[in-house]
Amino acid sequence: MVVKNIVIPLEVEYLQKAAKDRGISRSKLVRFVMEKVVNDELVHTILGEGDLSNIEPAPRRYRRFRHEPNRD
Repeated sequence: MVVKNIVIPLEVEYLQKAAKDRGISRSKLVRFVMEKVVNDELVHTILGEGDLSNIEPAPRRYRRFRHEPNRD
């Protein structure tokens, strides 16, 4: 699966140090970590069983024109 155009806020200093220690780029390190999580099925171990649907509020949608009832 290819995931495009996604922004994930990450701790840059930690990633930079961890990548430098391993002699790879931050991007490659993040890719390796995500591959490990998926291959070893670690999501349950890392996040637990709880429902995460309400952890972040849904993004607000831009509406140029609001729906207004007809004024007849």
